[in-house]
Amino acid sequence: MSSRETSTIIDGDYTPLERILLTANGNLQRILSSYFNAKVTVEILRNEVVQDTDNKEIMLFDREVDIHCLGKICCNAKSSITLSSPKYIEMIKSNQVGIGQLFRYVNILPEFELLMVRRDKDYLIRKYSLETKGIQCVITESFPNHLFSDGLNLVNLSSSEHDSKASHFRSINALSPHLI
Repeated sequence: MSSRETSTIIDGDYTPLERILLTANGNLQRILSSYFNAKVTVEILRNEVVQDTDNKEIMLFDREVDIHCLGKICCNAKSSITLSSPKYIEMIKSNQVGIGQLFRYVNILPEFELLMVRRDKDYLIRKYSLETKGIQCVITESFPNHLFSDGLNLVNLSSSEHDSKASHFRSINALSPHLI
């Protein structure tokens, strides 16, 4: 979806709220916070430089985060981020901002392209790209299948059950974003 395009049609059996989630273009945290009427936090699991070229103005990052709401994981996101601005590189390198916040910081609505959507037994998964001058991202996100129909389905799990479920949740999204 370009910054001028306002329609995205998704084939498949997705609820209206799932379609909103699947087409979020840098505003996922706001959507989740609004729906659950709760604070959303991001836990950075990995934020590594994977390509450090001779050109210090181009850097590739491999990033993984869990997005939490009401104390539970509601999304796992893996990203491949290419930055070509020293200022943006430092912001991501130092964990100052997330991807969505970076686009808001530069005050540009990124070009959004939904590359893949699928549902398996337990999860809804999407792969998409966000791009603007100096910032290119390919992101794969996994969400519990019934995130909106029965709330966060991890709410009543014991600590060990939660850890086991979270580990499985992350493994669903185990492939590098550019390999899916």
